[in-house]
Amino acid sequence: MEFFGIYSLPTALEVALKIFCIVHVIRNDRSYLWIMLILFLPFFGSAIYFCMEILPGLKTGGRRGGASFKVPQTSARTISKMREQLEFSNTTQNRTRLAQALASAKRFPEALDTLNDCLQGVFKDDPLLTYERAQVYFAAGRYDEALADLTRLDELRSRHAAPARFLLAARCHEALGDETLALRTYEEAVSVGSGEEARSRYAQLLNKTGRTDEAGRLFREIISHAKHGDRHYRRLNGEWIKVAKAHVAKV
Repeated sequence: MEFFGIYSLPTALEVALKIFCIVHVIRNDRSYLWIMLILFLPFFGSAIYFCMEILPGLKTGGRRGGASFKVPQTSARTISKMREQLEFSNTTQNRTRLAQALASAKRFPEALDTLNDCLQGVFKDDPLLTYERAQVYFAAGRYDEALADLTRLDELRSRHAAPARFLLAARCHEALGDETLALRTYEEAVSVGSGEEARSRYAQLLNKTGRTDEAGRLFREIISHAKHGDRHYRRLNGEWIKVAKAHVAKV
């Protein structure tokens, strides 16, 4: 059977799978070396990519791209199971999940080793893994190294977790004591839509540096957004809404 008088059914399916995988590579900011594999290994390249990069995401509900490094405490037993899963299926998805679990247990050297083992060869500049490593560096208090990874992502013009990266960079600058650069980066984070956490942290630093009027305006914005937001929005931003209300109550 031919489609549009051009392709047989197997060929049409292969072309469709190639297009689907290439679009997934681009939209999810994966290494463009995958595109070469997909194009030059008929069917098998697409099949390998689907099994390694798409299928794990379908099973786990997608990738995490949040700004804050907040992961529920993970038990040693859960980490052990994740290691077994990684040995069975060595994908970036499973490697990232294990690194997040190790970091949440404050086992930062192991988390970094887990990511570094994959950040080489064709995955040397993988945006997802590089961003995850930046978060682990931040959680471990290694702020300069976190900034180096974030700068590398900017150099690669990666779009992965772009708003969250502004927030993470601002927090690094603040932790390093560079309040001027932190304020500027927080402002950028707010402007690109990094959420109420960015607005709250920006307001808190403004207040700390004596710019109380600007801080008050931002805190009132958070409260206003909470009034108009739905239940999910208020639950998601509960911590920052409480901070804003506490500040306004003091004024």
